[in-house]
Amino acid sequence: MGTSDLTLLDGGTGTELRARGVEVPCHRTSIWSARALIEAPDEVVAVHRAFIEAGAQVITACNYAVTPTLLEREGMGQRVEELTELALTLAERAREESTQEVRIAASLPPLDTSYRADLVPDESALREQYSRIAQVISPRADLILCETMSLGREAAVAAEVALETGSEVWLSWTLQGNRAGILSGGETLAEAFALAAHLPVHAYLVNCCAANLITDAIPRLVNLTDRPVGGYANGVDALVGEFNPLDPESSPARPLDPVAYADAVENWIAAGATLVGGCCHTGPAHMDEVRRRLQR
Repeated sequence: MGTSDLTLLDGGTGTELRARGVEVPCHRTSIWSARALIEAPDEVVAVHRAFIEAGAQVITACNYAVTPTLLEREGMGQRVEELTELALTLAERAREESTQEVRIAASLPPLDTSYRADLVPDESALREQYSRIAQVISPRADLILCETMSLGREAAVAAEVALETGSEVWLSWTLQGNRAGILSGGETLAEAFALAAHLPVHAYLVNCCAANLITDAIPRLVNLTDRPVGGYANGVDALVGEFNPLDPESSPARPLDPVAYADAVENWIAAGATLVGGCCHTGPAHMDEVRRRLQR
């Protein structure tokens, strides 16, 4: 498979912001990467630029933590639209400065703390808040990325709302901890897929989990759909150990350097993935190694 058949995504924006000295506090208790939009917008642009220079053909605007629930942690729930627009502006600026033909994705993320399926609100609240975000991002983003979904119903509502805008939509679930093929909410990947199978999304992915869990998940997705599939992992492999559904990040894991991460991505591609990138704990060096490996 040549690189013309593949789409390379970016890596962990929050991770790279931290590496550059920007304060990105704990995602469980703060507004996480949204703080950088306010305090370090030029660094957000620089991170996008770094991923473009590393080969990314799709960059995701830094709006992952710009949800009403998360912003209310710091009394900024009224700034959802403002900060979402700013995230898109910074991504557009990076693309313009790079002079590369890059697509911009924008996120429909978990509305509350990531990986916590028990905090996913009911369908009415999901639809209301996702509609609020989607109406801002749909006129400007090249695609809407419903990502890090930990429940089937959460993913289905996010995708429905995104599709109602007429946008291209990618749907991505997370497999937290060390349980292959299992969402953090306890559903199998196949069960979650079934709840969204009737929707005309453009691609299905798995993200924000260990690389070896995505290696296991890609063949599962290939067997479920004839649409494009892919993955973007955290820079770790999951190890055997205890799983705590209220703290899935505590599961034991082994860090992956860029070479080991690119090895994993090659396995995904061999299994049928055509959309590949990185998530937490992956930086431009990881993506650059993936690009060089594929070109070679």
